[in-house]
Amino acid sequence: MNGHSIIRSTMSAATAARLVSLVAFLAYFAPLLVVVLAAFKTNAQIANNPASLLFHPSLDGFRAVLNRDLLRALWNSAQIAVESTLVTVVVGVPVAYLLARTRARWSALTIGVLIALQMTPAATAVIPLFRVLAAVHLLDRIPGVALAIAATTLPYCILLLRPFFRSVPVEVEEAARIDGAGEISCFFRVVLPLVRNGLSLITVLLLIGSWGEFLYSVSFLSTSSNYPLSVLLVQQEGFYGTQYNNLMALALIGSLPIVVLFTFVARRLTSGLTLGVGK
Repeated sequence: MNGHSIIRSTMSAATAARLVSLVAFLAYFAPLLVVVLAAFKTNAQIANNPASLLFHPSLDGFRAVLNRDLLRALWNSAQIAVESTLVTVVVGVPVAYLLARTRARWSALTIGVLIALQMTPAATAVIPLFRVLAAVHLLDRIPGVALAIAATTLPYCILLLRPFFRSVPVEVEEAARIDGAGEISCFFRVVLPLVRNGLSLITVLLLIGSWGEFLYSVSFLSTSSNYPLSVLLVQQEGFYGTQYNNLMALALIGSLPIVVLFTFVARRLTSGLTLGVGK
């Protein structure tokens, strides 16, 4: 009887887990379905019956947005995402390693400051960053937006990378030094390969976050040719109404690079994080 009870409880738990997974899938899939369907509707169809699943597909939204402005906005978004991620990773990796290996009192204070900075709303940094970018002549330039994003994502990167460096045994580095490796060689040839899974994960998260960044782009850019995709999306909301089919078509096109990126790295991330650094 006890064995049957255990089997029934296990089956019940598995069924509950499947139901929760199904609900979570539907919760995430429903908004995506709305975006996809609306992208293939006319603005009149969306206004008359936005939840309709039966309609005559139209490519009016895609025809309206597939132009040079879209290609330029995609290129600008890619530049902002890559540049900001590169700066954040290059600066964040050595700082996270230093905090992971340091036992001094100032390291705890530094971590507290990083947590406080991470909790600070991004909007509060607009005016200080505006002044800094103006002083270095980077206003209305894509590198200026990338640096502003990097400044706000750097605490996030350091706080997430630090546990990965701490999980690397100190004995591994000591063994490399005994074999003749220097500090720099030990870091790049021993430590970094062991944390590559965490570094890949954080890099992808930074790319995704900076790809859709809007606040700093609209605050520090004034030339329309420098606008990324996020600003182009907002421009679909005009004085005489919102072109929802154009908006959804842009959203669908803009999400494709992120979907493709995640498709290529998802297996490496999920399998690599479970393997850990013991390998």
